[in-house]
Amino acid sequence: MREALSGLRVRRGHVEEDVTSKIREVLLSWLRPLEARPLEEDVARRRPYVMVFLGVNGGGKTTTIAKVAYALKGRGLRPLLAAADTFRAGAIEQLSLHAQRIGVEVVSQGYGADPAAVARDAVERAESRRFDAVLIDTAGRMYTRSRLMDELRKIVEVAGAHERVMIVDALTGNDAVAQAREFEREVGVDSVVVTKADADVRGGVVLTLAYEIRKPIRYLGVGQGYGDLVPFRAEEIADSLLRPS
Repeated sequence: MREALSGLRVRRGHVEEDVTSKIREVLLSWLRPLEARPLEEDVARRRPYVMVFLGVNGGGKTTTIAKVAYALKGRGLRPLLAAADTFRAGAIEQLSLHAQRIGVEVVSQGYGADPAAVARDAVERAESRRFDAVLIDTAGRMYTRSRLMDELRKIVEVAGAHERVMIVDALTGNDAVAQAREFEREVGVDSVVVTKADADVRGGVVLTLAYEIRKPIRYLGVGQGYGDLVPFRAEEIADSLLRPS
C-alpha cells in the first residue's frame, strides 16, 4: 500500500478524494481475485458436486452447511447432507434437524462410525439417486492434532471432494487467519466461508484473509437465518473498509 501511494499525484483541493480513490483501487486489486464463481455454476460442471467442510469447533460449520443447502435448494438443486461428524455429541441430531427444517435429506451411520465411510455412502447415494451436491459435515478439530488431520485427509480422498471449504469465525480475528493457513498446509483449502461477518463491520478479517491466504471467499455469514448467507463482493468490502467510523 505504501508503495502504491508513494508516487501518487493528487489534485489541489482533492487530496482526500484522490488518496481514498487510490487506496480503494489497491484494495480491489487484492479482493477481486477472491470472488468465487457462483456455486450453482460449479455444481453444473460436476454432478454430484462434493464439498467437505473443515474447521475448528465452534466456528459455525454445521449451520453453514444448512445455509448452503438452503441456498442450493432455492435455486432448484438437490443437495444431500452427510453427517460425518460421528464424534461430537449431538452433531448428527443437529444436522438432521437442519435437514428436516429446510426439507433436504441427510445420510448418517451413528456415533463411532468411520467418518470416511459416511462420506463415501453419501456420495454413492447421490450418484445413484441423482442429487446435485453432497455437503459433508466433519468434526471440528485443531490443526495440531495429527491423527485427526489424517482422518480429515482420508475423508477428502475417499469422498473425492471437489471443494474443501474452510469455515472461520470473524470474531476470532487473527486466529481465523492462522487456522486457515494451517488447514491449507495440512489438508488443503479451496475456499473459505467467514461466519459472523456482520459483526466484523469493517471487514478487517476478510481483508487479512485476502492478503494472507489468497483463497476464494465463497460466502459471508451475516445472521442466524438460513437465508443469511451472502456471496463475497469485493466492492462491498472495500467500501466498508473506507467508510468513515
